[in-house]
Amino acid sequence: MSSEEWRVEARLADSGAAEQLHAAAGAAKLYEHARRELYGRAALSHDGNRVLAYADTREHAEAAQSALEALVAMEGLAASFELERWHALAERWEDADEPLPESSAEIVEEQREGESAELAASYEEAERTGVPEYEVRVTLPTHRDAAALAKKLADEDIPSQRHWTYLLVGAFSEDAANVLAERLRSEAPSGSDVRVEATLAYVLSHEPHSKLLAANPFVLF
Repeated sequence: MSSEEWRVEARLADSGAAEQLHAAAGAAKLYEHARRELYGRAALSHDGNRVLAYADTREHAEAAQSALEALVAMEGLAASFELERWHALAERWEDADEPLPESSAEIVEEQREGESAELAASYEEAERTGVPEYEVRVTLPTHRDAAALAKKLADEDIPSQRHWTYLLVGAFSEDAANVLAERLRSEAPSGSDVRVEATLAYVLSHEPHSKLLAANPFVLF
């Protein structure tokens, strides 16, 4: 699994169009194949006239772009797309085809050592015991804040999934999720947002008529 970070930027005509696209993604107006391609999901946010999708590999980022392109067409919108990769050394987003400096790659590898193993372990645990019914969604002020919190949780053997400044932490009950959320609210930096949400698996098990949600590959922030 890649230790890099990827972003798709969809630039629309105005903020209203961006809000429409973001809302449409939340309404799960996507194809089932897109959900399968985006195993692990991508974090989706919007800022002004931009919609931004964050993923952990180029393959997942490209799948997110394909899903957004389909959604743009379905909504009758127009958008330009750019695929970018985070350069740790320069601390900025660059064109996806721009090669990473060797020293930057080493920094990324060092900062996220063991993260892929933790994520893989969480998937194995989910397959063995069942997918968590709830998740704590944390929006951090900066990329470094998110990386630091993810590392702190990993050091305590608490698996999480991080996309840019967004963090997802699974919980197997609502009570456990609320307890974890309270802890994270006290430990996260000022300006962080912490929410508890039911996972897709829980919604489907309790709302059988909501199967359209299974096509949604995005976690909205």
